[in-house]
Amino acid sequence: MKNMTVRYLLIALIVVILSALGGWYIFLKRQQAAISENDVGRGAGLSQPFGAQVGSTYENIVSSLSTPVGGTPPEGGGGARLSQVGKTPTAGYGFLGGGPVQLRFIERGSGYVFDASAETYSLERRTKTLVPRTYEAIVTRSERVIMRGVDEEGTIVTTAGAIIASTSTAQEPGILSQTRLLDDISFIVMSPTGEESFFIVKGGTEASGFRAAWDGTKQKKVLASALAGWQSRWLPNDTIVIVQNAADAVAGSAYRVEKNGALSPLIRNVPGLTFLPHPRSSAVLYGESAGVLSLFARIDDKSTSIELPVRTIADKCVWGPATSTRSALIAFCAVPQTAPPANFLDRWYRGEVHTADAWWRVDVSANSAELLYTPGNETLDVEDPTIDEGGSYIAFKNAVDKSLWLLRIKE
Repeated sequence: MKNMTVRYLLIALIVVILSALGGWYIFLKRQQAAISENDVGRGAGLSQPFGAQVGSTYENIVSSLSTPVGGTPPEGGGGARLSQVGKTPTAGYGFLGGGPVQLRFIERGSGYVFDASAETYSLERRTKTLVPRTYEAIVTRSERVIMRGVDEEGTIVTTAGAIIASTSTAQEPGILSQTRLLDDISFIVMSPTGEESFFIVKGGTEASGFRAAWDGTKQKKVLASALAGWQSRWLPNDTIVIVQNAADAVAGSAYRVEKNGALSPLIRNVPGLTFLPHPRSSAVLYGESAGVLSLFARIDDKSTSIELPVRTIADKCVWGPATSTRSALIAFCAVPQTAPPANFLDRWYRGEVHTADAWWRVDVSANSAELLYTPGNETLDVEDPTIDEGGSYIAFKNAVDKSLWLLRIKE
């Protein structure tokens, strides 16, 4: 009897051990599947062209980039097409210079860097370095990027990164070498060459602007302002322009930062000012928000401003291919298809309201506009548009979900 009891106990113990091992195996399998799914979703380990892996970043791109979004160009409109590059949120993006049109973008949250070809629909993952809490990013025309996020203490963190190619295989993603810049930078912009940066740091109710090398070294203070809220643009002629943060019905101004730190006014005291300088001429676009939206243009410093026939903000516009000839001052603007609500700017910047935009081609010199593309049933709230050097593609984010889109202007 005693032997039988021992035998039963041993059998029971073996069953318990096997059950525990089976449960542990299932747990590990599920964890591995979750990790693999997360990696695939970010594009890890994938180097093939679009369309190979369901649920991956690559599939998110191929399922939309290779197919036009529902919507039809206007009759005789030149065959523009709208495509979604990625469904996951994007931190930042930009076209690379030279050769075929390449769009580099940085995945929000992870900081992974990808290159997408607008012409062949191929996708390449450039980095395998995880940069968590990446919310904003800047892409330069070199192998350098700027990433911005918030750490555990709530400090705004800005890092300058350089992509270092893998030494194993050409298909293996490289690493991102990072240098941390000053904390709590409120705004940063890169020079057109990517070799320098200009950033603004708040100190109480004041702001200081610094010009530095791309990695934050060789800092030189070039701006001191009693106002703390500024944005900036760096033009190809080495001109730095600063613009007050826009707010509905609040007068704003834009200035050129001179070499000695003095500010030369470009536009002054415009309610709800949004501002877009031309990259290679003195022409400017600027928006006004004072109850309703209005868009204005000025051909040069000596010309009188004209009101354009579209109602939008300058933040939703981009100049066409850079040129200094007045006859070719073309801008492309995303225009809300219905009138935005009251206090639109303040609520839009906070992400509380969104617009459904259509794209218009605006001839600033002739003060005329024509519809370029309507996205049909797709609701697109355009933000941060940028155009390639040849003027064939416009990349932008949809403010609704931060997804990345591509508008093909030319057939």
